[in-house]
Amino acid sequence: MMTFLRRGIAAILLSLAVAGSATAAPSWDGTWAGGWEGGDGVQIIIAGEKVIGVGRGMAYPDLLGSQVSADGGMLSVAWVGGDGMLERTGERDAAFTMRERGRPERKFLVHRE
Repeated sequence: MMTFLRRGIAAILLSLAVAGSATAAPSWDGTWAGGWEGGDGVQIIIAGEKVIGVGRGMAYPDLLGSQVSADGGMLSVAWVGGDGMLERTGERDAAFTMRERGRPERKFLVHRE
């Protein structure tokens, strides 16, 4: 009886561990960049699931904050003069929607470098 109980508990713990790892969203950490084909693009640097830099040409404006969605599929970031939303389309690919004061909304495909 005790062996059956130990095996049952071990099986339950193993299935919970596998289920937990299967639902974990991939990390955003790294440098994501793209959109340079048309002479306008973005570089987003992420560490510890927080944006630490947004490159716009040769400028890196001051950041106001960033946040990852509950499911890990989206990341929002705001900086002085603009904001944007990354939406994961693959493990190393995302769509970035950017809004900046005085400019129309733009969308870029970005990739983790």
